[in-house]
Amino acid sequence: MSKLLIILIFFILLLSLNPNDSKANINDDAFRNLLISDNIDEAIEIYKSSENNNWSFWIAQKYLSLNEIDSALNWYDKSSNDGNYNSMFQMAELLLHYKIDVNKSLELFYKIAKTENNFLVAYSKYYLSIFHRYGIGTISDQNKAYGYIKESSDLNLIIAKYELIDYLIHGIGTKIDKKTAANMMFEFADEGYTEAEHDYAIMILNEIGLKKDTKTALLWLERSAQKAYPPALQKLSSMYFYGEGIKKNDIKAYEYYLLAKQLGISDVELDMNMTVVSPEKKEIAVKNYSNFRPRMNKNSITYLRIPEFMK
Repeated sequence: MSKLLIILIFFILLLSLNPNDSKANINDDAFRNLLISDNIDEAIEIYKSSENNNWSFWIAQKYLSLNEIDSALNWYDKSSNDGNYNSMFQMAELLLHYKIDVNKSLELFYKIAKTENNFLVAYSKYYLSIFHRYGIGTISDQNKAYGYIKESSDLNLIIAKYELIDYLIHGIGTKIDKKTAANMMFEFADEGYTEAEHDYAIMILNEIGLKKDTKTALLWLERSAQKAYPPALQKLSSMYFYGEGIKKNDIKAYEYYLLAKQLGISDVELDMNMTVVSPEKKEIAVKNYSNFRPRMNKNSITYLRIPEFMK
């Protein structure tokens, strides 16, 4: 037998003994590209030869993007069992928000809260505060709810800091402290958080930890309204219609009313009030309304409240 033939047979034997070697050597980018290209079955076969729990997490993410929730949960479970806490967190969120198994979700958040990943710990404690505040999968306990939201806030989770304001205003699991709540709300408003600009204005108008100052409240409402925040538009429409702390202006009232209406605000009182605005003023308001261009909203509490798996 020739030397060349012997070498050829040797390589054939090697390949037959290691059929998955070429697949096992695939890198992360190539694996991601398979999923991006919807080659899920091929990706799964490659994963089986690697048992890479990051890859099982990515497979779960792919199924989630396709809204195949059961498949996503199965892969998150597989990955989390291999020690991937990102998978465990995503699974906990899915189980809660799709109301699949809130008890299991609670159990997972408890487990994640004991890890050393500060981001996931903070978010898990934020969720635990919700479970205990509203009695989801457990007995309602305001003291525990406050404890978890405070711990989450201390870990610098923005959404937890914002929610802590509500705890202080209403004395949920802690003493009522409206002055501190107002100071915290101002900090959020000053940083440009749209909802906080509106909420701070409402705190001023209702004298929650602050003296009433309608002119200042209007400035904050205008800032929020310029980012097309529906409650701010609604409140401004009402204030301009009634002349609340400002000269009555039906044109402004109708303009803000139209914007709020377009964004889904339903207000029977405003609907009735707008019927008395003259056709001439409505025409001017409609023109102003058509020229409205909202400012970019970089900071949004609403966005922060969206579960991670939905972002």
